[in-house]
Order: sequence, then C-alpha cells, then structure tokens
Amino acid sequence: MMFWAHLSTFALIIFGVGIIYLIVQVIRHSTKKNSLIVIGVSILLFFGSLAGFFYAAPMYGGINIERSDYNTIKRATKDGKTLSKISNNATDRQLYDGSKAGKDLRKIVKSIPETYSNHTQRRIAIQGLPTFTDNEPGDFIDDQQIETLVRLSANVLSKKFTPKDEGSKGQLKVYKQIMTDSGYKTGM
Repeated sequence: MMFWAHLSTFALIIFGVGIIYLIVQVIRHSTKKNSLIVIGVSILLFFGSLAGFFYAAPMYGGINIERSDYNTIKRATKDGKTLSKISNNATDRQLYDGSKAGKDLRKIVKSIPETYSNHTQRRIAIQGLPTFTDNEPGDFIDDQQIETLVRLSANVLSKKFTPKDEGSKGQLKVYKQIMTDSGYKTGM
C-alpha cells in the first residue's frame, strides 16, 4: 500500500513540474508539446496509483483494510450466509453446506491469534461452531445459537482486521458490514 502512496506523490510532483514547464513554454512562445506530454504522463501515473491503491486497500464497511484481510472477511461472510440458512426446516443440502461452512468459519477464527480482548469470544466460537453446525435431518436446530456464534466470530474478525487508528467506531462499522453480508440484522 505504501508503494501506491509514493507513486501518487511522485505523479503529483511530475504534474507540478509539467505545469511549471508549460508556463515557461508559454512565456517563451515555443512549442508546448513536451510539457503537455509530461502533464499527460503524470496524470496517467496518478490515476494508475489510485487504481493500485484501491486494489491494494479495498473498502469494507467504509474502512480501508488490507487485501488479504478483505479476502478472509469475504470467506467468513460467505460461511456466515450459509449458516444463516440453517433452520429446523432446512434441506439436506443446506445442512451439509452449513456443516462445511461451520468448519471453515472455525478455521478462520482459529487462525486469528488469541489476545486479551478476544480470548473468550474466540474460544466460544471455536468450541461451538462444529457442535451447533453439524446437524442431521430431523435434529432440533438452535438457529439462535448459530447466529450467536456467527456474531462472536464477526466480532473477533472485526477486532483483528480493523486498523488500529480506526478505533471502536471502525470496528463497529466492519462488524455491522460482516453481519449484513452474512444475512443477519445488526439491530444497532
């Protein structure tokens, strides 16, 4: 991400040099072709750096996060959406997909290092996801418990992947977006 910021700064410097060069060419009443080429190249570099920056740091819930974190959150929300479809009248395919999604979401949460602020929620999600998502047809399914586990997982993910400078408001935005993308209402 820092490369794109440097490239953008470099493009703006070249743009400034091109403008100064254009002013000099206008004062001299000579050809402006070279100065316009410099300005054009700087504009292309600037837009290229913006495109690279938006690819390297996508927005999620209005917050810039790293590309790898974005991909992990997308995987987790896909699993959360699958888990939101599990209920007492779910089909065999939905139960099977829910079981796989529960195991995958557990792996994602388990890959996040345990900290003081997330150890309880992380532990409950890791222990509960395989238990409550591995269902057979005819089992009583506690979809409220599954939603709670998805919410705990979303909270752990939002704490880990929100940049520190965004604070708790940024974490809340990312959490709400994860829950919305997972198919649950945020209620806040």
